[in-house]
Amino acid sequence: MNKKYKFTARLILLCMTAMSVEISYAAQPLITLKEMVEKTITSNPEVQARYHKFLEAGYEQEVARGNYLPDANIVSTYRKQEEMIKLNNGTATPRMNNELVLRQMIFDGFATSNDVKRLGHTSRVRYYELQSAMQNTTLEFMRAYIDSLRYRELIQFAKDNYVVHKQLFDRIQERVTAGVARKVDLEQAGGRLALAEANLLTEMTNLHDVTARMQRLYGDLPPDTLEAPTFFNGGVQASAAEALKLAYLQNPDLLSTIEDIQAKENEIKTNEARYMPRLDLQARKNLGTSSDGENSNAAADVLELTMNFNLFNGFSDRNLIKQTAEKLNSSRDLRDKACVDARQIVSIAYNDINQLAVQRTYRERHTTSIENAREAYRKQFDIGQRTLLDLLDTENEYFQSKRSLANTQYDLQIAYARVYAGQGELLRKVGAARGNLPEYSREEYMDAENICQAVAPVQIIVDKEALLADAKPLSNTYASLAKPFAANKVETAAPTVSASSCNVDEVTSYVNDWAAAWRAKDSDAHLKFYADKFTPEAPSDKTEWLKQRKQSLVTNNKVALKLDALQVTCNGNKASAKFNQDFKLTGFQTKKAESNTSCETCNTKRVPVVTYASNAHKELQFERINNNWQIVRELTSQ
Repeated sequence: MNKKYKFTARLILLCMTAMSVEISYAAQPLITLKEMVEKTITSNPEVQARYHKFLEAGYEQEVARGNYLPDANIVSTYRKQEEMIKLNNGTATPRMNNELVLRQMIFDGFATSNDVKRLGHTSRVRYYELQSAMQNTTLEFMRAYIDSLRYRELIQFAKDNYVVHKQLFDRIQERVTAGVARKVDLEQAGGRLALAEANLLTEMTNLHDVTARMQRLYGDLPPDTLEAPTFFNGGVQASAAEALKLAYLQNPDLLSTIEDIQAKENEIKTNEARYMPRLDLQARKNLGTSSDGENSNAAADVLELTMNFNLFNGFSDRNLIKQTAEKLNSSRDLRDKACVDARQIVSIAYNDINQLAVQRTYRERHTTSIENAREAYRKQFDIGQRTLLDLLDTENEYFQSKRSLANTQYDLQIAYARVYAGQGELLRKVGAARGNLPEYSREEYMDAENICQAVAPVQIIVDKEALLADAKPLSNTYASLAKPFAANKVETAAPTVSASSCNVDEVTSYVNDWAAAWRAKDSDAHLKFYADKFTPEAPSDKTEWLKQRKQSLVTNNKVALKLDALQVTCNGNKASAKFNQDFKLTGFQTKKAESNTSCETCNTKRVPVVTYASNAHKELQFERINNNWQIVRELTSQ
């Protein structure tokens, strides 16, 4: 065959293969979120274990119910008994005997009826524990599902961010090679490119980990295409109190504790039956005896009514009832715990929904503004009106703004899932269900035993106009311009500040004194602010850092040090001070002035010259040591 025809045939075959692959992928049905959740709650090992516990409890109740019915047994005996009196005519006690024994319980102090009731409530406890396991597993699955969508989107952001930084790096490299840009610009671009690559690796790792989480819950690897969730479109109740009322009606953890209380009350009644007599009707039918006792009374059929009344058994019955009473108290404590747990879960998640919804609006505005500024900075950089650092900063801020917006949107979805799970509503909101499970109606005792109060914490609302009206004048000295938040205005005496507590104004004063000692080139005073365990940034060691710092303090040049945007945060006996540092060393050179006079001294003047300048963002990490704040770390970034 001609080579040309061979090539054409192969090309056609390759195209047909590709089309068939595309058609096969397109023909694959989309696995919906409902289907994935239903698979999870029917195959997840933890849920399955709870399901079998529920079935076990049902069979246990049937075991107790069997005490209502008679029991029949065949009793065969063989005995060897010493003969004290010689009996004739087959009237002796038979050596061998077979009997059919039928026994029916007539009265047992209501022990069986109360035990059946107890096990019925126990079965409902296991049912609500199963419901709780399904809700919690679904919530955990929804977290993993939403996080999978999150990291798939964040990976795309990281890819775009890497491409932009790589393109900028290549452009700067061309400029440096052409001699129209500084080599330090290439170093900055290279550093930001490395950061973009690290961010991409981080997002890829996050997606790998969340995929493993989904595989553990779902049982299989998640599909390539995930359906966008819509379960939260129904919204939530108008207030946190209404959301709590619904949670107290349906939360499976709370309902299981209420059922357990009923089970323990019936267990007490079951144990109290030991104080009552037991009546049994018993019938014995002889199936045949040995010939030596065929005419004896022992060979006759018997119908008898027996009573068993326990008079004393070492106070075991009384202590058993006390033991069960403590079980009842424990069940009520667990009910109270379920109340406060449900209140905390629903209240926090409900507040997160409101806060994240508002936060999303601000993050959308921030992303739009940064995107516009980014485009403007690119154009200004091309005509030399913006520095490379400006351009790299906007690229990084744009990347971070998109990440923050995406995280806020996905966190909002998870917050809805948390509220629904706390209310026992998550499966219904998703539209998923597990078959072969009964539906229990709400009993009156559930309302009687439900003592939970639907009182949620008040959501904090900031009056921005009042905040600005009461603000302090703008100053670099204060870490915070706003007045501290006070939940309740109560007139109290001024508290005594302990030696280990952190005070913002005190740490701020230390930072200003540290800067003042540097400006004054007071080496001893300045270095006293550093702790003995102070560790400088790598690759410098402490000896090298100390040498460089002393040189900057003993120089004849004038030190100009300006701190801007100082922010101090406290955490017990530790504190952090972040600020922008503008540092300059200014020296003087003697220059000859242009003059016609012959006096050389008269014709010379001192001209200030900046010998070193840097502008960086710095963080001082303090720790209270021997009742003094000392610096343990000093971090610098451009």
